[in-house]
Amino acid sequence: MKKDMFLCDQQIMQWQTDGYLLLKHSIPHALIEAVRQQFAHMVDNIIRELQVEGLIQQDGSDLPFEERLHTVAGNYANRFGRSWRQQVLGQPIYDLYRTPALVSAINQITGTDVIGHPVFNARPKLPGQQLTVVPWHQDSGYFGSESEQALIPTVWIPLVPVDSTNGCLQLVIGSHRRGLLTHHTEVQEGQFLEVMDRFIDESKIVTCPMEIGDALLFHNLTLHRSTAHTNNKTIRWAIDIRYLRDGDDGGSVYWNDPKFKWVISSQTQPITSFEEWLSKW
Repeated sequence: MKKDMFLCDQQIMQWQTDGYLLLKHSIPHALIEAVRQQFAHMVDNIIRELQVEGLIQQDGSDLPFEERLHTVAGNYANRFGRSWRQQVLGQPIYDLYRTPALVSAINQITGTDVIGHPVFNARPKLPGQQLTVVPWHQDSGYFGSESEQALIPTVWIPLVPVDSTNGCLQLVIGSHRRGLLTHHTEVQEGQFLEVMDRFIDESKIVTCPMEIGDALLFHNLTLHRSTAHTNNKTIRWAIDIRYLRDGDDGGSVYWNDPKFKWVISSQTQPITSFEEWLSKW
């Protein structure tokens, strides 16, 4: 492996064959904590809003991050949606995209400058919550058919330890080679897009338990889902971010400014500053 390369040849081969990589210990814990604090500010706002409306009395300020939203807001948390984006924008999100290990890995698998894609999701999955049970899908199902030939790698990052009992991810090995499949809107509360179970090869399903600091990298055509959260009162907090191979079509969900390109790492193009990135939202 070259000095400045994060991925070894075996990992590159796994990416090409399987359509995913589990990158252990790739995110600094200090950065994870900064993102957690960004999410905690959103929880503060939610609880204040519910208090003003007289729906709850206690603010739960003495509770840990992993429990507070669920314990205090309960089912009222559903009204704030299944994922957040503008609500948590800030320096920690910008910095997360610039994590050296991720930048190196993305550069290696795209073969281009490292370009940020605007779609990211802050995901609080509460115990027993149907709203955030995500069915089988490909990310390109959301980006449109124009993204089928593009490379839009996703990086899924847990902010707490995850396993099969609290909503970790499952993937279908090699499914990125099947092309873009037909998606339908599910009948469940989340109204996510889904690929029907009959198109899933169960022998190829892999479950991905992860620790804080790990990152799961997968192709925009790789089939994946999150499992139900069944184990206890703590929240499965996670964030998923995306990159774009330079020159590819980012899909129908993109910046309002079609001329804007979020350059994260390049030898020839100006790097996009935090202030410029933030202004595009």
